[in-house]
Amino acid sequence: MLSNIKKVVAIACVTIAVGAATLPSLALAQSTTPNRTEKMKHRDGVWKKLNLTEAQKTQMKAIRESAMARRQNVLTAEQRAQVEQMRQSGNRDGWSKKNLNLTEAQKQQMRAIHEDSKRQMDNVLTAEQKAQLQAHREQRQSMRESRRSGGMR
Repeated sequence: MLSNIKKVVAIACVTIAVGAATLPSLALAQSTTPNRTEKMKHRDGVWKKLNLTEAQKTQMKAIRESAMARRQNVLTAEQRAQVEQMRQSGNRDGWSKKNLNLTEAQKQQMRAIHEDSKRQMDNVLTAEQKAQLQAHREQRQSMRESRRSGGMR
């Protein structure tokens, strides 16, 4: 009977030790903000629902790459280095205006690039795809407004 108690105590100690060892990593996993990939999954789903043709996908990729290059040209050398450093450290939110301390002129240029690339992408879509995308945008806008007014807290 004493050996059974020793076995139970040993198993309990091992279980507690394993639990204690994994608890910090579980807490960290829950407390960290999701990376860009996780944040963007919902957007990827929207594009998949549009059933883009291969030609459309190719055009969209070219538009995104062009916009990225144009945004890079707006940044100073120091800001570009900062973005690269954030990327290497796994921070995909490097384009944040707060992080880069963009000037008003830079913010305006970034907005113009965004609007231009958005317009170009919309022009690649069919009328049906545009309607689907617009419905999704309106849905997201209403969700944002609902959160701002305290509706989802």
